[in-house]
Amino acid sequence: MKKLLLALLFVSCSPSSGNQVPETTTSTTLVELTLCEKVEKEYISLSNELFVTSFELNDYINNLSDALVEDDRVLFFEDMGKNFDHQNIYKNYLETRTYVYEEINRLYKTNKECPIAGDQEIGDEKVLEAKKELSEFLNNY
Repeated sequence: MKKLLLALLFVSCSPSSGNQVPETTTSTTLVELTLCEKVEKEYISLSNELFVTSFELNDYINNLSDALVEDDRVLFFEDMGKNFDHQNIYKNYLETRTYVYEEINRLYKTNKECPIAGDQEIGDEKVLEAKKELSEFLNNY
């Protein structure tokens, strides 16, 4: 009887293979980015900021009615003067676009050794155009 109790005690106190949870460890190695990689990372972050704001504006316009987005866009701009929600979302878009264009332009001017495809470059003309549109909007509303 003692041997049976001892055997049961041993079995109940020993770890069960069905209840064991494997321990997981993760290690991270930090790698220093090159100057051009840092520039590209900043460019991507800025581009994403503009993408999100553009998406929010287009989504807002698209949800104005069940009509085609082109019809909603016409309605959006026609009602701009009397609709503060329209004004606020468009102002946010224009401000974000101007900021992003200025920052991307600065990135290119100060990091010429890190070329990115020309179609991604925002030249002085684009920055001036964005500033002008924002200024006209702020003057009108």
